[in-house]
Parts: sequence; C-alpha cells; structure tokens
Amino acid sequence: MPMRCLIILLLLPLGGILAQQSTNRTVNARAELARKEITIGDQIYLSVNISAPPGTTVYPLSGAAIDDLPGAEVIREEDLRTVAEAPELLLEQRFLITSFDTGYVTIPPLPVFFETAAGVRDTTYTDDLLLTVKGAVVSAEDDILPIKPIIEEPRNLLDYWWAFALLLVVLLGLGYRESLRRRTAAAPAPPPPPAPHETALRQLDELKKQELWQAGRTDAYYVELTRILRTYLQARFHVPALEMTTRQITTALDTRADFDREQRSELGELLQLSDLVKFAQATPAEELHPRNLARVREFVVETRPAPEIETGDLAEASSPKDLS
Repeated sequence: MPMRCLIILLLLPLGGILAQQSTNRTVNARAELARKEITIGDQIYLSVNISAPPGTTVYPLSGAAIDDLPGAEVIREEDLRTVAEAPELLLEQRFLITSFDTGYVTIPPLPVFFETAAGVRDTTYTDDLLLTVKGAVVSAEDDILPIKPIIEEPRNLLDYWWAFALLLVVLLGLGYRESLRRRTAAAPAPPPPPAPHETALRQLDELKKQELWQAGRTDAYYVELTRILRTYLQARFHVPALEMTTRQITTALDTRADFDREQRSELGELLQLSDLVKFAQATPAEELHPRNLARVREFVVETRPAPEIETGDLAEASSPKDLS
C-alpha cells in the first residue's frame, strides 16, 4: 500500500505537465459571419479564427480573396492579431464586408498559409459560408418625408476673398503709380555756389587764424596767400590764373575795362612779392605779412561784382519822393 501511494505521488506532476501541453497538433481555421442575413448595403464583420501549435508561423489573409467574390465587397481589412499563445496559439483576423446585390452570397473556403516550427509550409482552409442579402424595405408613399432644405453654413473671411484680392490690386496700382511719380519727379535744383569773393574772404579769414608766419612758416603763408588770390582771379575774371605766370596774368587783365590801372598795379605788386618769397627765398619784414593779407582782402573787395538792383528797388530809388 505505501508503495502504491508513492507511485501515485510521483505520477501526479507528470500528469500535470502532460495536461499543460497542447493537445492541438494541427492548424485549424474557422470563418464566421456576425449575421447570416443583412439588408442590401449593410456592413458586417467576417471573422477568421485560427488555432495552431506554439511556434507555428501563420500568415495573414488577403482581403483581395474576399473582394474578388461575386456580390461581396471588403470595406476594411484588419491585421492578424494574437489572442493567446499558450497552451496553443490562437489568432484572429476580421474583415468588414458589405454587399449591394440581393440574394445569396457564397463565401467559399478561404486559404490560410502557415509554416510549422520544423519549417514545413502548408495550407489549411476555412469552412464555406452563405450570406443572405435582402432588398431594402420601401415604405408607403405617404410615409416618404419631404426633401430637407439646404443647410447654409455661416460666412467667414474666406467667403470675401474677392474683396481682399480687389483691395490688393488697388494697393499695388497705387504703389506703382507712386513709384512712377517719384521716379519722374524733378530733383530739386542744387543751391547756387558761393560767389568767388565770398569764398576768397572766408579763406583769408581761415589763413589769418592759422598764424603761419607767427610760427616761422613764412613761405607756407605766402604760398597759401598766392593760391587764394589766383583762385579768386580765375573764378572772378575767368582766366587760368593757377596755371599762368605773374606777367601772363597782368597781361590778360590789362584789356579788361572793369579793371583799372591802380588795381592792376596793386595786383602786380602782390604777385611779384609772393614770387620773391616762394622762388627767391626772400623774407619780407614782419610788419608786411599782415599788411599783404589786408591788401589782398582790399583787392578782393574792390574787384567784386556790384550787387544787382532789383527792378522794384530801382523804381523806388528813382521815385519823385527820393529825388526831392
């Protein structure tokens, strides 16, 4: 008796292990419709359930096999999903189908391809199904509802795109016209240049402020004084004084009626003195330095053009009131 109990106790774990092992040695496939009967245009699910030993590779079904059937149409094809892996492999794949033909739609056995753990490839098939498609039930004529009115959507900014496009065209036209106006507008006339005597008098003032001869730069002082005088002669009397000798300048100005003998003599002395300082290295007495600048200033003031008298001023000056 004790020996029998011991043998039973030893066989119990082995029986549990054998009970946990899968009893399925083959791959089975089963197809199932959610309903056996539908109304034309209704949509139902066709489910394919597969059971196989662990380690088996099952390939998903293609929806084209159902879509090619007469009277059947696949709306959506789902992926093959795993329901359980032990003690046996359970898989499921669903297809949402419909039909627009009344009558009977036959769904033949669908092939399921698989590969065993040992690498053997094979095929199993589902059972065939029959789907009944009924026609739509038409109510009596009195029950037909009237046509619903058109639903009008609320307006938004996109409904007025044409107004924005027109505004953009107007703004572009105004911008183009303004650019043309600015391009063709006459540039303001530049201010008239200062008169030659004004420039000469300003440069003489700047020369005086530099105090060149006080710093022992007598030659630089007379070079700048001569340049101011020659520049004034060239601008005032239109002779190339900057490129002419002293004799050429005095000869060119001898023929001018607005240049008297005294002024010609004064000009000749100023130019000869400057030539002596620049070329003969002569050094005039210190009291002559400011005097020569003053002589150039007096020469510029005396030879500047007379101010123009406006017509109104001339009439006012010659009125009987002023002559009395």
